[in-house]
Amino acid sequence: MSPRTLGYSLLLYAALSAGQRWAGLHAPVLKIPFLAGTIMGWLLVVLAFAAGVRLAVKGGRDWNLSPLTQKQIKRFRSIRRGWISFLLLGGLVVLTSLDGLLVGRQALAVSYQGALWFPFLKSDVIPGKSFGLDYDSETDYRSLKKKFAEENQGNWVVLPLVPFAVTQDTDEVLETLETRADGRVYLPEHSAAFNGRAYSVFASDAKPKRQEFTFRRGVRMGEMQGWDEKGELVERAKYDAGKRVDYTDYSGGKAATLEARAAPKLQTVLYPPLPPSFRHRHYLGTTTSGNDILATLFGGAQQALLAAVLFVLLTFALGIFVGGVSGYFGGMVDLIGQRIIEIWSSLPFLFVVMIVSAIVEPNLVILVAIIAAFGWMATAMLLRTATYKEKARDYVSAARLLGAGPGRIMFKHIVPNTISVLVTQIPFKVAGIITALASLDFLGFGLPPEDPSWGRLLHEGTENFNYPWIVSSAFFAMVSVLVLITFVGEAIREAFDPKKFTTYE
Repeated sequence: MSPRTLGYSLLLYAALSAGQRWAGLHAPVLKIPFLAGTIMGWLLVVLAFAAGVRLAVKGGRDWNLSPLTQKQIKRFRSIRRGWISFLLLGGLVVLTSLDGLLVGRQALAVSYQGALWFPFLKSDVIPGKSFGLDYDSETDYRSLKKKFAEENQGNWVVLPLVPFAVTQDTDEVLETLETRADGRVYLPEHSAAFNGRAYSVFASDAKPKRQEFTFRRGVRMGEMQGWDEKGELVERAKYDAGKRVDYTDYSGGKAATLEARAAPKLQTVLYPPLPPSFRHRHYLGTTTSGNDILATLFGGAQQALLAAVLFVLLTFALGIFVGGVSGYFGGMVDLIGQRIIEIWSSLPFLFVVMIVSAIVEPNLVILVAIIAAFGWMATAMLLRTATYKEKARDYVSAARLLGAGPGRIMFKHIVPNTISVLVTQIPFKVAGIITALASLDFLGFGLPPEDPSWGRLLHEGTENFNYPWIVSSAFFAMVSVLVLITFVGEAIREAFDPKKFTTYE
């Protein structure tokens, strides 16, 4: 892709992103700039538009890469571990940018009475009455799909692969029990007999509860209660080893007539946390609060990638400015800059986060800004050293003789020639912000509870080792991403090592 083509692509993306925001839509990929908030979203759109204009106007037909840069890129691609890790991370970025197409509670498409709806594109709520339901709140598309399937009238719902929101989306999971050849009842796909409470319902549309039983090892044991269609208690009984040993009818003999109006199957409610189940589309199980783990991991990956972009931009902006100014001017400017860095680096980072969390509820942008305020100093020190070396080169002296000012020399000549120092830092900056956010969330000083978080999932898993799918899912997701980033970082550092392509005489 040429610079000019990239510029046109950025212009088109900025225009589409701004247009869908003005239209009140919530389109995947196009809404990415606004994931960090409205103000930050418009700022990113403006930056993308400005970059697109610059590339479209001044960009050539091809990138003018130096022979050394071409060798470095070729070297990076030859390091298979780093290159494959880079491709896998790129695929993860593409998947997370698809957002509601893969994970979300809103349906991808709904066909109702000949009309076609696309709820995942709309940012506003579509009430249930729009689809013939009896409520004005947001439509529960999972229930709507079941309802359309039962009615079999040609209406249909297409849900995402993971039909759950990334957080705070709990759903009552009902399971129908089955009676096997040994006369005991079992949960589907379970080898152990059922223990717990199960109930039957009336065969009406409202499906009120009819009878409720207690089961031990697949047979009825203990108390039974029965209700009529109005919800009034009409009978009570006791069972021992599957046999009824006591019975009381409070309705004067009418309870027996209710049996014909009840559904024959027994149902039970499965309470969270649930183990992984393809049957209920909880592919990695649920948390103790009922949230889908895969959806939470997906949302956490979105937060991590967005935080990484913001963190790298902020730390590089501060680090390049402070390090470049200190290294270029030297003397008193460098001395003051170094003292500021030493004083600032001595501040307790965790205490600052705790103070901010006590004053305001931190969101992603605030947390990234705080972490970046303590993370730019390493970049500044590296660029200061590189600037000291580069300003002694002949091309800097030639630029001064031609009348170039300090700003032009620093940002048009020195910084581009120290880009290898910055590029090698990017993967490790990304790994640092991911672990920092996860650590703060683990300690309870991170993102608000309504935001998905890998750290909070890890914390919940370590407190509930009886449900190993919680901690194992969060652990393997985080470790896998960090290992891939580390492999990419090592490959970039080796590829951009100046000793690989320099001959000393």
